[in-house]
Amino acid sequence: MCGVLGILGDTFLTNARELLLLLAHRGQDASGLLWSENDRYNKAKAMGSPSGIRVPSEKAAIILGSTRYPTSGRRVVSTAELDTFVGPFDRGGLALTHNGNITNIKKLTDTHYDCDTEFITDLLHDLLTENGGDLARAFKEFDQRVDGAYSLVGIYDGRMFAYRDPRGFKPLVFGRSKGRVIVASESTVLDMAGVPLERDVYPGELLIFGPDSSMESHSISQNSTHSHCFFEYVYFAHPAARIENQLVYDVRFRLGRALAAEFKRLALEPPDYVVPVPDTSRPAAQALAEELGVPMREIILKNRYLGRTFIARSQAERDAMAKSKYIYLDDKIRGKNILVVDDSIVRGTTAKMIVADLRRRGAAKVYFTVTCPPQDHPCYYGIDISTSSELIASEANVEEIAQFIGADALIYQTMDGLINAIGLRDLCLACIDGDYPTAYARHIQEAVQAQGAVSDCRDYERVIE
Repeated sequence: MCGVLGILGDTFLTNARELLLLLAHRGQDASGLLWSENDRYNKAKAMGSPSGIRVPSEKAAIILGSTRYPTSGRRVVSTAELDTFVGPFDRGGLALTHNGNITNIKKLTDTHYDCDTEFITDLLHDLLTENGGDLARAFKEFDQRVDGAYSLVGIYDGRMFAYRDPRGFKPLVFGRSKGRVIVASESTVLDMAGVPLERDVYPGELLIFGPDSSMESHSISQNSTHSHCFFEYVYFAHPAARIENQLVYDVRFRLGRALAAEFKRLALEPPDYVVPVPDTSRPAAQALAEELGVPMREIILKNRYLGRTFIARSQAERDAMAKSKYIYLDDKIRGKNILVVDDSIVRGTTAKMIVADLRRRGAAKVYFTVTCPPQDHPCYYGIDISTSSELIASEANVEEIAQFIGADALIYQTMDGLINAIGLRDLCLACIDGDYPTAYARHIQEAVQAQGAVSDCRDYERVIE
């Protein structure tokens, strides 16, 4: 999962860096900017946040940006690795940035790639060469070869293009104003830039933008059903983002209402407070509190200087971050029944620590609610939970997880509650139900089950015949 940005129209590079900061929550491993100048590409990259990218105080006519969350290759450990691990990438006259994950790279090439975006750049460059520089024909062949999720923004022949895979796994939106086009993973970038949101890039659609903001639309490949990632709505996207014409905040609010129905069904002793785990669960907690008729209190406060523990570099780093991630209002906790609301339990690291912290501060009871169902299958499409061993729900049932995290009760969202709250039927739910939408991902899962799941590699990075 990454953040991608494309800007067509004279823009200060420093402003582009500020816009890329709005996608830092989508990837905090490293970040980069690329811009076109006098028929050549310049790049500037940094470890961590886009705020560390050093760019000149000048304008560029076309700019690409990327924030990296590694779901292929390893984490960046030094600035010397930025060129091969972090997009945007360029080859010949092509430049590219990418969000998603390609599952079948090892079937397509023997070349080692540190980042699947670099692989995509090389493959698309070769296809463009074979097809006389025709983007539409190149993408038709591209789709026939690759399996996985890919929302792309690129530059070719002085124009900017955007493409979204036929399943529409990852979000991609665009907007146009006079003399300017912006393509981004989330609509919040357009809001900040003052460019009106036009629409989502359709699954299987190639858009090509000219210097005068003109647009060509090519239908490259279509599926009868799409596979939008549900986790965007639950966790990854900013609550102010609009995805598939829906405000993410509203979806999370409806998730909270659905959780309230589940809590009532269990007839537990009422909580004194509903408490969100900041920040993504706040809308759900508000709705849950309203439905139960109890106050919401933000007694768990986030240390603003830490990033997202879910996308931290390692389990050791996640553990260290979790210990210093939250600050508590002790006076609001002692003797109270606390109903905690979080967006997910993946490894159980953060949930266990929060429950222990609340009990140490004198909470009478701690209930833990989760806005999505248990995730017990790996994701192959751009969320770095790529082996079952990383998922606590793959090895334990709800009662066992509740015991592990130390909660008096653990209430997960139901599948129906999730789907109804999002309001879409064509979702990718593979990490919940194991139903992978693409052929090679299904092949990986079958092969892993046959070979055994224990491996130091991600499932899709193993050698699978």
